[in-house]
Amino acid sequence: MNKILLLCILAASPSLADSVVINNVNVFDGESEDLILGVSVVVTDNKIVGFGGDAIAPTDAMVIDGGGRTLMPGLIDGHTHLSIVAGPRELQQMQWDEIGAKMGVRATDTLMRGFTAVRDLGGPVQGLKIAVDDGTVVGPRIFPSGAIISQTSGHGDFREPTDPHPFLEGGSSQMQELGYYRIVDGTDQVMAAVRENLRKGATQVKLMGSGGVGSEFDPIDSVQFRPEEIRAATDVLADWGTYAGSHLHNDAAITRALENGVRSIDHASQMTDETMRLLKKKGAYMNPQYGWNVFVMSAGFLTEAQKEKAAIVIDNLDSNIALIKKHNIEITFNVDAFGGYELWSNLYAAELTERQKFFSNYEIMRQLTSVTAGLLEMSGKRNPYRGKLGVIREGALADLILVNGNPMEDVSILADPQNNIPLIIKDGKIYKNTLR
Repeated sequence: MNKILLLCILAASPSLADSVVINNVNVFDGESEDLILGVSVVVTDNKIVGFGGDAIAPTDAMVIDGGGRTLMPGLIDGHTHLSIVAGPRELQQMQWDEIGAKMGVRATDTLMRGFTAVRDLGGPVQGLKIAVDDGTVVGPRIFPSGAIISQTSGHGDFREPTDPHPFLEGGSSQMQELGYYRIVDGTDQVMAAVRENLRKGATQVKLMGSGGVGSEFDPIDSVQFRPEEIRAATDVLADWGTYAGSHLHNDAAITRALENGVRSIDHASQMTDETMRLLKKKGAYMNPQYGWNVFVMSAGFLTEAQKEKAAIVIDNLDSNIALIKKHNIEITFNVDAFGGYELWSNLYAAELTERQKFFSNYEIMRQLTSVTAGLLEMSGKRNPYRGKLGVIREGALADLILVNGNPMEDVSILADPQNNIPLIIKDGKIYKNTLR
């Protein structure tokens, strides 16, 4: 068994009640621009069963007075890495049990930030998901991708310069053995890697489709995986009722991915007008992040060559935002948080505040909830959490947070969850309640 799966973080059990009613709240339902004022929301088991001014709660329900605060769906992060608890070079040297312990802490911290669901886009988190789902570890719903799938010398090839190639030389590295990445070339190897991830519980799979910042041996302009290799992956995933997300920066790589069935374009930093049109035509999601721009140059684990690649991404920001506005693209919410704890922690606040430079509070609130929920729903039959996320309506899953103040007026208040999110409910269970 992969040692990363042997997590040993124990956390306090959530408060349990068959029914909960939250009275006197102003509701952002995940979709509407106007708050629904002075209503009640009733939760039974893990579903919202009543919503409105005349919602009726069972007589034995736990009653919570919302005190006129804002109730909204739990936040959703469309691209995180709970297992990447340090930079790649450091991860290569860390003990598996240290990695596992830090993963458990990050899962708990993620939920305490108000994020009740995340799509983990690469890394060995299937065991963490099991531990969260069975109550051993407190954390969000996890949609795992499993090992990152990369071509040789692709963005996911994190071998040290002297590490042997897994097929050409029959070697390995610690990150490969722990399940962080698979290096594959040709359609047969790609299909085998995708199927292996699905076998281990992936809800979607991540392909590395272009050069990236954090890797050493691939230029940012490199186009990765041949069209037939991408199509092999997306066809296998379609057979299982799910999809591929892909790390993509340059426009040629994004076009190749869209033309061959990739449905989640992550980062998407160098898109052109033509590619934006293609994204809309294909019905794919654009999943960028902006908080990284604040910290990337001082992250501590980038070489000078990697910083040069980061500058290319940052310099294209304004034109990319202009195209998003021109084509009315509904982007998802993506922190892409990984690395040392301080960096990881700061990225959440940075992402919220950076988005306010480009989008309205209402737009960001939808990105945090119903829009990114649509990204999760693409996992289709592989979705382990059947039910509607990202909205407050009767029949939806009971993932809820209560907020001091009105994030529709200033969404950055969500960046201080310790003081501004007194109530967190996931799957109908209360994980935080400081109201009393």
